[in-house]
Amino acid sequence: MIARGLALALLLACAGASAAQASELELQRSGVDVRLRGLSAVDAQVAWASGRNGTVLRTVDGGTHWEQRPVPGARQLDFRDIQAFDANTALALSIGPGESSRIYRTEDGGETWTQVLRNRDERGFFDCMAFEGQRGWLLGDPVDGRFQLFETSDGGRGWIMRGDAPRALPDEAAYAASGTCIARLRGALAIATGNTARVLVRKDGGAWQAFDPAMSRGKPEAGAFSVTASGAGWFAVGGDYKAETAPGNAAAFDGGKLRIAPAPRGFRSGVACVDAALPCIAAGPAGVDRWDGKAWTPLSDVGFDAVDIAGGVAWFSGDAGRIGRLRLAD
Repeated sequence: MIARGLALALLLACAGASAAQASELELQRSGVDVRLRGLSAVDAQVAWASGRNGTVLRTVDGGTHWEQRPVPGARQLDFRDIQAFDANTALALSIGPGESSRIYRTEDGGETWTQVLRNRDERGFFDCMAFEGQRGWLLGDPVDGRFQLFETSDGGRGWIMRGDAPRALPDEAAYAASGTCIARLRGALAIATGNTARVLVRKDGGAWQAFDPAMSRGKPEAGAFSVTASGAGWFAVGGDYKAETAPGNAAAFDGGKLRIAPAPRGFRSGVACVDAALPCIAAGPAGVDRWDGKAWTPLSDVGFDAVDIAGGVAWFSGDAGRIGRLRLAD
């Protein structure tokens, strides 16, 4: 529910490095002027983006053309997350209190959409999704002291609410800022939380563990915003959006051992890593940076909300319909 914050990054057990370098970031014509916080890349040619006013976009030619694929009757919704499986199949997640939080599915490239889930609890608020093949998880803000956690085993056609979601601390929630507040890696889930600034991790069948990324906290605009798989562990960014250009702190966790690490140049609301390893690319309204496991390299001063990587290409989306594409070379 909460959005954006100050530059802080967390590395949990990162392993392996890449010599990948980045070419120039290419801005593309999306054909819309709404904020696009949802982004999902399939490969170097196919990507989907989503945002306000029921907006869903798709490209199948590397971003030369972006097509509008609207969900009928959903113009009032804000699609903060989208999960693409291929050029034809995708899930779009809308946010908002109660029944404004929904998931729609398409299997024909957005020609038609089917609603597959609606939050029936007026206190509920969907935030983000993560997938591992056809198995997926949906995170929602706490209701009665626990986060809402839904699971699907068939690519999002059907969903069940799990009873083992983590308990929330007072005033804790998640950020629907880039569709990346939950992540999956080799039988484990990770959740980034706001206000309290925690990263919650659980292996399948195990108990939830709370990690402290030493980020800005204690107010609605602060916390951990985005988490992704990176090597053997997790990488997260977050902070305080009211100080989005100020330098912050970064923390690396290795088996629970904390060390202070360099931070990107400003607030970064989304992060993605190459094939769940290094390098990682972090994006925010003040720019884009690359993390190689030791230091940050500035890539662009153009601001974005979300980033995703597939097929050797980093894709970006953000305010005013902004979309970017960056080829990562070996």
